Formats: sequence, C-alpha cells, structure tokens
Amino acid sequence: MTPRPPAVVRDRANALVTGATSGIGRALAHELARRGHDVLVVADRDVDATVGDLAAHGGTHEGLTVDLTTPRGVEATARRARELGVSTVVLNAGVGVHGAYARTPLEAQLRLVDLNVRSVAHLTHLLLPDLLAEGHGRLLVTASVAGEMPAPHFATYAASKAFLRSFAWSLRGELAGTGVTVTALLPGPTRTPFFREAGMERTHVGRLPKPSAAAVARQAVDALVHGRPEVVHGLQGKAMLAVARVLPQPARAAFHGWFYAPVPPSLAVPRAPSSGSPLR
Repeated sequence: MTPRPPAVVRDRANALVTGATSGIGRALAHELARRGHDVLVVADRDVDATVGDLAAHGGTHEGLTVDLTTPRGVEATARRARELGVSTVVLNAGVGVHGAYARTPLEAQLRLVDLNVRSVAHLTHLLLPDLLAEGHGRLLVTASVAGEMPAPHFATYAASKAFLRSFAWSLRGELAGTGVTVTALLPGPTRTPFFREAGMERTHVGRLPKPSAAAVARQAVDALVHGRPEVVHGLQGKAMLAVARVLPQPARAAFHGWFYAPVPPSLAVPRAPSSGSPLR
C-alpha cells in the first residue's frame, strides 16, 4: 500500500462534498461549513464561487475542479482528500437523463452511470482504508426516493439511485463496529436546478411544490453526524416511499411513470411565483 501523506493539521474537521456547487450538494457544503467543517468543494464547474460563499461561515475551504466521470478525476479527488485528512465524505454528485431510454443519447446514459454509480464506488474504495485506519469517519451517500420504484422516462436515473441506497446499506453492515458509519440520504423532489437541467420542468413532478435544498441539507447533516442509517426528507418523499412499499411492481411503474410524464398542454396551469428560495 502506498504510504499516506501527512494530513494537513487544522482545528476544524475536514469534509469532502462532491457535486457541491449547486442544488443539494451546495446546501450540504454550506451546512457542514456552518457546523464547523472545512470543506473540500468538488465539482466540474463553479468551485471558486462556492468556496467564496463558504467563507461567510469562517474556516478554510478549497475547491477542486475535476470530472468525476473519469478515473483520473476520482483519483485526484481521493488524493487531495487524503492529504487533508478528510473524515466526513459526502458523495452527492449526480445527473439525470429524462426521456424514453431508446430515444435518449447513449453517451448521456453512460455518463449518468459513470457519475452516479461508478464514481461513488471508486471514490469510496479509495477513501475507506484511511477512514478505517483512523477508526472513525462519516459517509453520506445521496440516493433518492426515485430509486424505490421503476421509473419509465427516467429509467437509468432511478436504477442508479436504487444501487446507491443498496450500496450504502451494504457498506453500513460491513463497517459495523469500526467507527465508520454510512448514511443514505433519500430526498424527495427538491427545489434545485435539477429538473431544469434534466429537461423535466413540464412534467408532473417538475411542477410540484418542493422543499428547499437547505431544508434537505439540515436534516441530512443531522443524520450524518449522528451516524444514522438513512434519512428521508419531506412529506412527498415519505409518501412516495410508503407507496413504493405497498404497490405491486407493475402499479409502482405506472404510478412513478406518471410523475415523470409530460403534463399535457391542455392540463397545464400556470404556476404562481414561488415565495421560497430561488433555484440554485
């Protein structure tokens, strides 16, 4: 095994957050910084702006611009996390591809798998040995209630989130008694740029009222620091999870597929301006 470089000595705990420059990831970075962590902000864009925003919480934060769909990007992230002695790992980066699977670009679908699934498995494998050697650590994996049901029009995304929840629970079982805990975050629909970027603003789920990313992050970090196994945020998320547990599989697919289907123009009702936080 390659010797681990000496960790940077700081008074505050060190945390890594992937996908930390928008949406839930950005909110998680802010919540961790607010609670006394120095945050390594990892994303493929906008890291300097996010690091600048985190300065309001005090501490020393830094950014790393990498492409986590590549092994090189994952390895660079792990290398810097080890140098900083990161003990809190938040694996949040992810994308969605909306549309009928056969009609969406294969390149986009494979990039989703690389980011949502492979980068998490790869980065976890690189970082776990150091956490185990230290005898303590916290991992948070952002899954989704979308992973609890088949999702026509959103097939690869839902499958990737099903993997992440199972992966987190499996690791938690393996790591029992080691001092390293794993928490699965299952947010429901959340007010972030995700739906716009995935081309889902005019779907049923895209038009639902949603909680803010900051609210999700507060509950997630509470669960993370206390080493809880799982956190499901929001009434919508909990309701969807309850439905997933009682419906037979064909009914789950039909129900969930409706969420991701476009709203017919004749049924679309203009939405009132939101009084909540803007999309970020």
